[in-house]
Formats: sequence, C-alpha cells, structure tokens
Amino acid sequence: MKKLYSLIAALMVSAIALAQTTGKVVDADTNEPLPGATVLVKGTKTGVVTGFDGTFSIAAASGDVLAVSYLGYESQEVAASNNVTVKLQSSFTALKEVALIANVAVDRRTPVAYSTLQPKDIAENYGSKELPEVLNATPAVYATKSGGGFGDSRINIRGFAQNNVAVMINGIPVNDMESGWVYWSNWAGLGDAVSSIQVQRGLGASKMAINSVGGTINMITKSTEAKRSTFAQFDVTSFGRIKALWGFNSGRTENNEAFSVVLSRTQGDGYVQGTFVDAYSYFFSYSKEFNDQHRVVFTGIGAPQEHGQRTTMMTRAEYDKFGTKYNKDLGYLNGEEYNTRINYYHKPQFALNHYWTIDDDTSLKTSAYFSFGHGGGSGGLGSYAKYDQNGHLNYDDIYNMNRALGKSSSILRNSVNNHTWVGVLSTLDKKLSDNYDLTLGVDARSYLGEHFREVRDLIGGNYWLDSYKYAVDGAFGRTGKTTVDANATSYWNVFAVTPYDNRIAYDNDGLVKYLGGFGQLEYTNDAQNFNWFVAGSYSVTDNTRIDRWNYQPIHNRQTSETVSIDGYNAKLGFNYNISDKANIFGNAGKYSRAPFFSFLFQNYANDVSDNIVNEEVDALELGYGYKTKNFAAKINAYSTQWTNKTLLSGNIVVPGGVTRALLQGIGADHKGVEIEFNAGLTEDLTLGGIASFGDWKWTGDVAYELRSDVDQSITKGFAYTDGLKVGDSPQTQVGGKMRWQATEALDFGATYVFNDNLYASYDPSAYNTPEKKVQPYELDPYGMLDLRAGLKVGKGYFQLQVNNALDYDGFVEGVNNADGSDIRYGFPAWGRNSNLSYKITF
Repeated sequence: MKKLYSLIAALMVSAIALAQTTGKVVDADTNEPLPGATVLVKGTKTGVVTGFDGTFSIAAASGDVLAVSYLGYESQEVAASNNVTVKLQSSFTALKEVALIANVAVDRRTPVAYSTLQPKDIAENYGSKELPEVLNATPAVYATKSGGGFGDSRINIRGFAQNNVAVMINGIPVNDMESGWVYWSNWAGLGDAVSSIQVQRGLGASKMAINSVGGTINMITKSTEAKRSTFAQFDVTSFGRIKALWGFNSGRTENNEAFSVVLSRTQGDGYVQGTFVDAYSYFFSYSKEFNDQHRVVFTGIGAPQEHGQRTTMMTRAEYDKFGTKYNKDLGYLNGEEYNTRINYYHKPQFALNHYWTIDDDTSLKTSAYFSFGHGGGSGGLGSYAKYDQNGHLNYDDIYNMNRALGKSSSILRNSVNNHTWVGVLSTLDKKLSDNYDLTLGVDARSYLGEHFREVRDLIGGNYWLDSYKYAVDGAFGRTGKTTVDANATSYWNVFAVTPYDNRIAYDNDGLVKYLGGFGQLEYTNDAQNFNWFVAGSYSVTDNTRIDRWNYQPIHNRQTSETVSIDGYNAKLGFNYNISDKANIFGNAGKYSRAPFFSFLFQNYANDVSDNIVNEEVDALELGYGYKTKNFAAKINAYSTQWTNKTLLSGNIVVPGGVTRALLQGIGADHKGVEIEFNAGLTEDLTLGGIASFGDWKWTGDVAYELRSDVDQSITKGFAYTDGLKVGDSPQTQVGGKMRWQATEALDFGATYVFNDNLYASYDPSAYNTPEKKVQPYELDPYGMLDLRAGLKVGKGYFQLQVNNALDYDGFVEGVNNADGSDIRYGFPAWGRNSNLSYKITF
C-alpha cells in the first residue's frame, strides 16, 4: 500500500510539473497578437504555434525555458509561467517608425476595414503573378493582368478604379499627380522588397488627403534586418520567363549601422504573344542609429525595364479564332516579331527618413523623397499595316513603301512621359495625457511631368514629316523633318532626353504643386476598452500647363494661368473592445477632392475648363470583429456616396475633328457588405474565406459639352446614366483559401475566388438618349483556382505554383456594346500556367 501511495504522489508531482503553460505572443510596439508564432520548450522537441489571437498552451515543467520565434521578429527566450506575455521586437530596424508614417492599421484599435499580408503570405502567393494580383484573396479587391504585359496589371477596390485607390510605399504616395494612375511596371521589383502589404478599404486610416476613395494600399518595404544573412532565389515559368534574385543583410554593427540590398533580373517570353520582358530591379536600405533620440534610414528602389505589351482588346470572333494568347498589336517585319506596343521605363525613388524622439511624450518623423521617371510607350503613327490571315500586322508592305518614298508614311513613335517628383512628409506625435494623443503633420509635393512624342522607328524611311510641325517650322525657315534621336528609347540614362526640335505630335509639361496640413486627436482608454479619433486635412493644389507645341515662344500663352484648388477631408471613428474576443468599430468621413490635372485644361491646350468644381465623397462604415485562438472573423458594411464626379469620355467624332467630352456632375453610390475569416482546424491546417456583396450604381443624368480640337466648335450632349450599374469590377465575390503543413518539410496551399455580377465597362457619354439607356452587358461569372506546394530541403525551399488550375478561358475585362447585348471587345484570362522557384538562405 505504501508503494501505491508513493506512485500516486509521484504521478501528482509529475502532473503538476508538466502542467499546461498558457500565454500570449504580441508585437512589442503595437501589442497586436502574432498568430502562427512558434513556441518551443528549449532542449526538447515539444512545440506549438500561437492561434489567431496570439495565445498558446504548452506542456512545460517548472523551470523550463520557452523559445519563441516569428518570421520578421527577433527570437526571445522566457521562463515558463502561466499567463505569460511574450513581446517580440521586429527584426527590422526602423520598421515601427515606417509603419507609423504609413498609418498602418492595428487590430482592435484602428476603426477601418483592412486586410494585411505578412511576408509569408507574399512569398507563397507572389511568384509569376503581378503584385496587385496577390491581393485578390481579400474582400472587394479585383486585380487582373489586363493586356498581359509585364507590369501592365490594374486593380479595383469596391468598384473604384485604381486612380481612386491610394498606393503608398512606406507612407509615400506614388499615384501619378496628374491622373492619379499607378503604372505597376514602374514598380516591377517592389514585390521582392516588400515586407508587408495592408489594404485599407474605404477612406482608410491615412491622415493625408490622398486618392483613397476606394481604399489605400500600404506597402512597407524591408528595412535593414538585425541579423546578418544572404539569400538567393531562382524562378522559371511554364511560358519561358526566368528570374534571378540575390539579397544581403549586413546585420546590426557595433556602430549601430545596418544595410540591406536586393537585386533581381527578369527576362524571357511572356504568356501572351510578343510580350517579352527585359527587366532589372534594385532595392537598398541603410540605417544608422546615432543615439536614443536620432535615427536615420535611407532607402532606394527602382526597376528599369522594357517589355512588350498587348494594349488592343480582342473581339469574341478574334478570340474564338486565334485564342487566349493572341496579340492584335503584334506584327512581323522581315520574318521577325515586331510589336507595335513596347513600354520602357525607369522610375527610381529615394527617401531619407529621420526619426527624432524629442522626449518621452514627443516624437518627430520626417521623410524627404525624390523620384524621377524616364521613359514611355510606343505605338503606330501614320497609315497602319494590314492584318494577315493569322491576325498579325504585316509591316513588310510599310517598309517597302517607306523605302520607295524615301520618307516615312508610317512610323513607330514613342509617347514619352518623364517626370521629376520631390516631396517631404513630416509628422509630429505628442502624448497629451494618459488618454489623449495628438498628431500634426505637413505633406508637400512638387511634380513636373514632361510629355511629348518622338520617332522610335522610321520603318525603312529616311525621315518623318509632321504636318503641323512642317507648317510652323516653315515659317521659321526650317524643314520640319524629324528622325530617330540618339536619346530615344533610353531608360537606363534618366537624363538622356530628345531635344525639343526633334519631337513630334505634341510637347507639353504639367506642373503640379501640392501643400497640405493634417492633424488627428485620438482618445484611448484601455480600462474601458474604448478609443476614438477625429482627423482632418486641408490642402491647396496649384496646376500649371506649359505647351511648347501649340504656342511658339513669341506668344504669351506658352505657360497657362495657374489653377489653384483647395481640398479637404474630415474623418472620425471609434473602436470598442466588447471583450477580449470581440470588438465593434465605425467610421465616417467627408472628402472634397480637386479634379485631376487632365480635367482642368481643354482641347489639349492651355484653355482652362469652365465650372471647375471639387468632387465630393461621403463615406460611412460599421464593422464587427471576433477572434479566438482558432478562429478570427471580420464583417463590415459600408456606404460611399460620390457627387460631382468628373469623367473624360472616349474619342468622339464631332464637326471639325475628334474630341472627348468632359462630364461634370455625375454621381456614384457604392454600398456593400464584406466578410473575412480564418479558422485553424489543427495546428497544421488553416482554412479561410472571403465574401463581398456590393451594389454599385451611377446616380444622376448629366449634361456635357464637346469641344472640337480642330475648330473649337461646341456640341452639347446629355448622358442618361442614373441607375446604371458600375462596370469593370465584380459586385459579388466569394472565395476560400487553405494552407496545410503536411510535414515539417512539406506544405500545400490553395486559393479560390468566384466572381459574379461583373459588368462591362462603358463610356457614359454613349447613353445620350433615353432609349439608349440599358444596363451594360454582364460578363460570365467565373472562378479562379490557384494551387501551390512547397518543400524545405536544408536551407533551401522549393515552391511550385499553378495559377488558374481549372484553366478558365473566358473574358475578365470587357467594353460594352452600345445596346448592352454583348461586349464589343475585351481581355481574356490567362490559361493555366505555372511557376517553379527555389530560395536558399545562408
């Protein structure tokens, strides 16, 4: 009996010694939970991963040490104790400060609808995709490859085109200051340098007055890592594109310095005919910590590239005859491929960030940045070549005709869009009390865009004679003849520019100067689990147009009057943590935005548009979040009312020539519900899902005027658009994702998104009578399945991705027929394709 008591006592002591230890792993700066962190009992193989709320439970004896690690954070060891909180520091220097400049949303605190992709999400889903496509598994996001050229993708959020979506790199806006557009080929190497991507839907958390009507995409690049490492990666696609990447992190030195560099090279064929790519990318970051008060970080990123494009959409008949890969811009000359559309560009961006901790309650963060873009895109000018039986352009006939004439009746031209962009963004944070925080800042930018055309290829001729330039130059005794300039097509040398007298078709500059101030007051009461904020900004935008083509130096109108427009936004929001699992949030805002530069000047000249009015946006949003160890979900509803929206129509034939209509006063009503969830079925198997249900319509019928570019005659029209569905983005999306860690070395993943209620895009000015007012054509609903598998071997990692695994072969973009019976033309999805990669880290 005594032995039995002894055994029972020993078992009780053992049970106590091996009691379950519970705890939570959080970000040391934001206290945000870190799901998927690894917790190991040091010296054993016992380990678990944290749940969606950052919590864990592990069998550990008294006196055991827990080793906690998470990708992108410095590992930490703590003594095993019940309800322990482990605060991990980011392994990237200055990442916290960069995130604050970028206004990154924090879970259960920032009252906006958002989704965040961490480094692992990006690494496992990027591959041969376009960077915007990585975001397709987030609610209300629709990204396509568009024509299919390298970097030619586009993205819509909540039905708003990407010129109404703010794109930011480390808090610095990158949307074109004239049109609001983002050309992703300019940032082709960004995916290699990104540490995290956060999509904030709606007006977002940014305090600045930016183009965030549909949402904000915050991309945080890799800062200098605390640990020394070297890595290399190699990718090859099923359609013949090859990519090589190399990176190095110095680690933090004794002088509190660190630097990182990432270089890549991409070349080969594209999936679509004629869409070759020849691209480079570079990223570097240098960090220096002088003392506890001052830290500086210098970053640079660029992607010089040249690639073939497909900009002309195909009809259904052309698609049925020639297939998915058909490129209507592709021709042949002397038996070799000759693509009419070539894009070439180099847009480096450099930023110097200074972080100053003034005292325990005050800090100042300043980012000064500089960017200069150089390059353009080609196209035909003159009489076009004819199509052969294979649907390709026959340039041999053009070549022979130009040779016979001596001069060129048809050429390839470059439309050049150079720019110089400088700016400063400075934010002062002041802790007023235990509950109140004040943020004040200034956002100043100056942008000069240079636009002209030049001869790219004379196609066998000796010179090109521009009719307008010939007439003007003749008055000055010049011939008006232009040739291929030595500086044409240069994108590596950003200072090589074709001189004025060798330019054709047009030659003008857009000068945009922006000055804005912003502020935010935030109240936080942790005891009451409640916080709210109120924020606002005010800005002045000056727009000036300089035209060297329509106005000779002897005229006094070469420089337009400066159009100065005020703008503002005002936002407020709250978050209440109902419990340690649930929270509710809400926000409301008003945005008064100055029209884009391209809407302010008429007739491709310095004539200022009449009745310039700001576009007004009113937004309201409510949401609910729920998070446990094995389940996390968000649901939100939104309403965005847009009034006084300005649109520019497509080309319209009017007396005297061709022009475009400026529509002012049209409105849009975007409402919807969004859902996102993740569930950990086991420690190795995670499932997730998204859903978005939108109701997006144009509101109001509006009058417009067309002004001929030739004789300035005016034609009045009326657009009957009230109640028409907004096109170009699916209003219903349902999707799911899965990740399974089958073994310690082998993992699998899958993503599926079903798109429905996708209407063709259309020109509102085409609905110029009540009888023509019919809903646009609805494209076929479709689903897109992407699969992946990864295998870890030593320090290396192999990954195979299969995109569009079900081989969907329909249209994903389309332009409406006038009667809504079908699409006039469109772009189809890529067929099934794959990417194989290998990454090794030393």
